[in-house]
Amino acid sequence: MSAGFASLQQAENALVPRVLHGAGVDWVLELSPASSPSPAIDVPRHRMLLDATGWIWPVRSTAALLPFADESVPAMLVRHLFWDFDARARFDEVLRVLAPGGLVVSVSANPWHRASWRELGRDALKLPVWPRFVYQHASHDLELQIPRRRHWASVLPGVSPLLLVVGRKPPRAATVRRLELRRGFVGAGGAYGAAQGTSCRAA
Repeated sequence: MSAGFASLQQAENALVPRVLHGAGVDWVLELSPASSPSPAIDVPRHRMLLDATGWIWPVRSTAALLPFADESVPAMLVRHLFWDFDARARFDEVLRVLAPGGLVVSVSANPWHRASWRELGRDALKLPVWPRFVYQHASHDLELQIPRRRHWASVLPGVSPLLLVVGRKPPRAATVRRLELRRGFVGAGGAYGAAQGTSCRAA
């Protein structure tokens, strides 16, 4: 599938900036087809573009591998990458590089909408419908945030040209260690020492 989803750009311009506004992210990594026009957003962004051979910009890489360290990206904008059998592995990579507590905004064309058929013709049948699109995200360890109005607009055939899932990677729990005081020290209440078995727990 090499279509650029150009006819959906107006809908993305109306939707994606609202989702990212106030999300508290410093920058976002956008993953999208090479021929797809990018939505207008205010958040600083880096783009990675995909074609039939894999990632082609700004580096060449297999489609199954993102050239980023684990948990190094604060936010991901994933656009129109759910139409083939590699979608699951590709999204595994998204979550590998997403930082704990990081935001993922995932967009796909709605196969029940006429705009998708204008853009893709019969290839629109390859796109996930709403239940499968949500399952592709819910099967991962994500805290999904789906606005109720957007949910119903996505479920009802032909209402919205876009499917949208917003989620956060669960934050990592803080590590709490037991502190053992091995040497005597003087505090506000006088002298204490290891012989007294003094210990405290870090907050």
